[in-house]
Amino acid sequence: MSRGLAVWLVIMLVETLHGLLRGLLLVPRVGEEVAGRIGWPIGLVIVLGISLALAPWMAIRDTSALLRLGGLWAVLTLIFEVTIGLLRGLDLPRLLAESNPLAGGLAIYSLAIMFLAPLLAARLRGLT
Repeated sequence: MSRGLAVWLVIMLVETLHGLLRGLLLVPRVGEEVAGRIGWPIGLVIVLGISLALAPWMAIRDTSALLRLGGLWAVLTLIFEVTIGLLRGLDLPRLLAESNPLAGGLAIYSLAIMFLAPLLAARLRGLT
């Protein structure tokens, strides 16, 4: 499980760099909302790509253990995103709106991807 946590840290590092680049290069050109819509599938590729690349190194083959790891990733990601949002000066209602798909928020889908990523990666690599 500790290797799984290390993989999550790698994902967060790369996603943070992705977010910084999106903010610097894309937001000034197309605005925050459009940049987020463009950046979301790129984030999906980052999460799944890193998970696929490092799935053998994580050495977890049990489906329930992979789902537990995904749950941990999702919870840690939620904590990370809320903390970053608050540090950026966003208020809690705005952060909650980002999780509401009816309000156009994609965060709930991101958390679902984080939850499923370890299992999907292991299955795609033929480890389970």
